[in-house]
Amino acid sequence: MKRIIVIAFLIMVAAVLSTPAKNVPADVQQALIALDKQWGEAGGDTAKLDKIIGDNVLAIGAKGEAQDKQQLIASNKALSAGVQNGTYTADEYKFDMPSSDVVIMTHRGTTKGMQNGKEATESHRSLHVFQKQNGQWRVVANAQLPVAE
Repeated sequence: MKRIIVIAFLIMVAAVLSTPAKNVPADVQQALIALDKQWGEAGGDTAKLDKIIGDNVLAIGAKGEAQDKQQLIASNKALSAGVQNGTYTADEYKFDMPSSDVVIMTHRGTTKGMQNGKEATESHRSLHVFQKQNGQWRVVANAQLPVAE
């Protein structure tokens, strides 16, 4: 079942990427960057994550596992558990807008903080597919891969 979800996710991304892209307006880029930063700073805050992540999200975790919304939120909570004074920095944003209500974003994200008395740093590359639903941008597909230090 998990393989089917991963294959469906990849087919969906390929289909979206094969359509002619539109330029992403600056205000949409800024709104999605702000939403991404809210996600990065949410830690394990389920209420914040619930507003960002779509109910039927298709996600691939850092170890290649298929995730639904609950699993993606649990993964975020687990990564932030025990981290004090955490900071989130993201850069290298790239955007594509295959339709007026779908935007694909990639970026690099880095979280730093203290965990078990030691400095901890985690870096990753993310691919987010945002869709405007009821006037709000929500993540409907997500993949995250760790970046080797």
